[in-house]
Amino acid sequence: MEAGQAAFMELSDGFGAVFVRWQSYWIDAVTAWDGQAWAYQQLDWAGITSGQSTGDQATLTLPAAPSVLTMTEAALAGPWVATLRVIQFDETAGATAPPAAYVLAASCVGEVVGASASLTQVTWKLGSALSPVGVQFPPRTALTALIGVPCRL
Repeated sequence: MEAGQAAFMELSDGFGAVFVRWQSYWIDAVTAWDGQAWAYQQLDWAGITSGQSTGDQATLTLPAAPSVLTMTEAALAGPWVATLRVIQFDETAGATAPPAAYVLAASCVGEVVGASASLTQVTWKLGSALSPVGVQFPPRTALTALIGVPCRL
């Protein structure tokens, strides 16, 4: 069995309105998965496989296409949420579309809090990334701003 991995990214307002759905495996195709249509977009989600996004910011790198730049401006204007799911499947069964049998390899959710761009790519910074292991809330550091001012003797 040859394993394939596909990333699915959904950009929404967090309350049900979805603005775009992208997948990164089936090139130049609109794919049906999870009851929705997903357009192809090259993407790279740093930290999801290495665990570096836990409790910190994750980054999503996209090509600097006009549609991506438009989504970037809109995502920064309103607080939008990016949800990523990476599935693993038998590559022979998923040659043309996502197969019915797959394993959810990783999952991450984060608000788009910043972006940077070059001539060829756009990088989104996502805050409050949920842990890809067990999808738990990330750990927090106890700061004075979070717990109040301690009493002084």
